[in-house]
Amino acid sequence: MKKSAFFDFFNNTDASQFNEILQIGIEDQDYINWNEFLLPKDYGNAEQEYWAIRKSCALFDVSPIRKISIRGLAASRLLDHVLTRPVSSAENMRGIYVAYCNQDGSMKDDSILYKFSHDDYLLMPSDIDHSAYLNSFREHLAIGPEDLTITDCTDDWHGVAVQGPQSASVLASMGFDQVDELQPFETRHYTVSDSNVVVARMGFTADLGYEVWFQPNFTPVFQSLIQRVRHTKAIALPGYGLTALDACRLEGALIVAGWDFSTEADPDPAFMRSPFEVGLGWLVNLKGQDFVGRDALIQHTTGGQKFALRQFKIDRHCDVQDGIAVYAMVNGSQETIGSVNCSAWSWGLESLIGNLSVNYHHSDCLDAWLIVKGERFDMRLSRGPFFNDPRRNQTPAALLD
Repeated sequence: MKKSAFFDFFNNTDASQFNEILQIGIEDQDYINWNEFLLPKDYGNAEQEYWAIRKSCALFDVSPIRKISIRGLAASRLLDHVLTRPVSSAENMRGIYVAYCNQDGSMKDDSILYKFSHDDYLLMPSDIDHSAYLNSFREHLAIGPEDLTITDCTDDWHGVAVQGPQSASVLASMGFDQVDELQPFETRHYTVSDSNVVVARMGFTADLGYEVWFQPNFTPVFQSLIQRVRHTKAIALPGYGLTALDACRLEGALIVAGWDFSTEADPDPAFMRSPFEVGLGWLVNLKGQDFVGRDALIQHTTGGQKFALRQFKIDRHCDVQDGIAVYAMVNGSQETIGSVNCSAWSWGLESLIGNLSVNYHHSDCLDAWLIVKGERFDMRLSRGPFFNDPRRNQTPAALLD
């Protein structure tokens, strides 16, 4: 595994160093492998990182995410055929949350798609290179090489997610003028030190936040801007790892490919889900043009849905493994109603929270439980986010001191 662009910059001096983590750390316990880059569970103190996101501002190294450039006169036509809703009609300079399916209607992946213009897109799936898949539709759509180029450009962009109530103020202090006026998902080009920098109002913490993208040679400049703001605003601006990220995204009921549905990176036929089964039905336009999986999804709307996504809360610590069975009383008897997709401890809620996959005919259940090492833990089921602060979408965003 490799060191990501901001690992050393975010790593606290008291935390384990990169080589130490590789030598003595345990994968999926101390870190995860993200596109062959090491993503630590934290940079020293996960709880402090969490509270920085919720009360101030914190930074996440998104550089390892997969990036695929899709350009040419036929770019919009290809994407309209692959994605579950058309993007050709979307405004330019937007980040668009998209889903794409297999022919059977199961989720292939979800991603952020940056639309810079009608012939210039940047697709960001988490960890799968879909270039070959996208190219496979050329013949079907009669697209020649002069009208479409599809290029993996993962190493050409570094990026940082700037998240939390002070994120607009932090970026403004770095010199990104009028960043507070960006609408949610709006994207803007800035020129800083003769470099092109892309700033988008979005993130994965269910809070006010931005993503900043730039060429690798700008990385030292961006780090110096962070250091300057740390000094002038007397703000910590820590980096945060996977533990704090999971707590925040689960507070917002956000999903992750691989954790909330199976993908080709780790295929499991029993864990394949349609967009409707993971709460992404709002990304599907069945009334528009044809797209991959549309016929199967139409069948899902007429009685084909087997699962529903729900959120849960347990008011005490317990060691919940992904995939553990969830039980409830149904018609006077105990039944297995689903299983846990993923979970995390929320310091803000002082509870264990997570996403679970429930059998569709049990989707109205509110009280359930699971068994861990012979002990019963009661859980409350719900639908939607636990954290939903208005500042996430407020425009202009607040510029806090």
